[in-house]
Amino acid sequence: MSAMSAISVHAPVRVTRRGVTNRATAVNRAGALQSVTRVPALRNAAAFRPALRSRRLHINANAVPATGDALPPPAVFNVVANASIMKSKQPPTTTLLLGFSAGALIGIGALLMSCVGGASPALAASNPGLCAFLRGAVGLPAGLTLVILTGAELFTGNVMVMLSGLLTKKIEMKSLVRNWLFSYAGNFLGSVVLAYLAFGANTAGAPAMKAAVISIATAKVSLPFGVAFFKGVLCNWLVCLAVWGTMSTTSVAGKILAIFWPITAFVALGFEHSIANMFLIPHGMLCGATVTIKDMMVNNIIPVTLGNIFAAAVFVAGLHFWAYGRAE
Repeated sequence: MSAMSAISVHAPVRVTRRGVTNRATAVNRAGALQSVTRVPALRNAAAFRPALRSRRLHINANAVPATGDALPPPAVFNVVANASIMKSKQPPTTTLLLGFSAGALIGIGALLMSCVGGASPALAASNPGLCAFLRGAVGLPAGLTLVILTGAELFTGNVMVMLSGLLTKKIEMKSLVRNWLFSYAGNFLGSVVLAYLAFGANTAGAPAMKAAVISIATAKVSLPFGVAFFKGVLCNWLVCLAVWGTMSTTSVAGKILAIFWPITAFVALGFEHSIANMFLIPHGMLCGATVTIKDMMVNNIIPVTLGNIFAAAVFVAGLHFWAYGRAE
């Protein structure tokens, strides 16, 4: 075959006499042909003369797609572990403030989830599966997206990051403990403040919404300890994988997509996230749920937090360290 038989005339379109016909439209073909005819060296090339005469130039559109920026899993683990170094160098006040932001942003996502579910009683009765998916798709994915894009400090993701750094000897235990304590405290404070703001704004003022908010809080504190723990395990396994996915790409669209499916899944499946519950239960209490602070802590926040930590430590940080990090 002639050296001129396959030439890229303008990215990402490749012109070839033998090209594979795919998504190229008539406009693409005409544009490519014009590109060829504008270049004298190509216009006069023997390889292109028959095609130019017959106007049957084949175009393989996007034959060589641009290389994506997604990292392979071992490289992602290294990014996660290296992120612990930056977090360990943050002043505690910065971690606390960014933790406050993360708690409030997750609270906004949880509020959106509550309002969507509360405003859809007919859908919940006729098609509970679809309603569960809808709540999962429009609430907490939005909250976690805001957390990631603003660099807020979310405790449940930090468990994975800081443990990865500790296992790879990039940070010391005291840095891990400090980050966990300040991010957790900030998350709790931000969630509760958001609960008061949502109550003050009367976001659950409609009877159906108020009933839904109260029902959510009551159900969460009614879980047996073991059930709450295992729901926490399953939840944060997915949440940490969502955070992992966002660290595999620099694309905003890629980060959003990485968040969407895992977070939608955990909400739709009814798993338990400690930080989201720091908003949902106080908000329900403010709206009239007969739940005490002891009920909230002992029956939900503590077992769910333990489950969240277990998942991040064993199924994400530990598993991937064993797979990718031991050689370092």
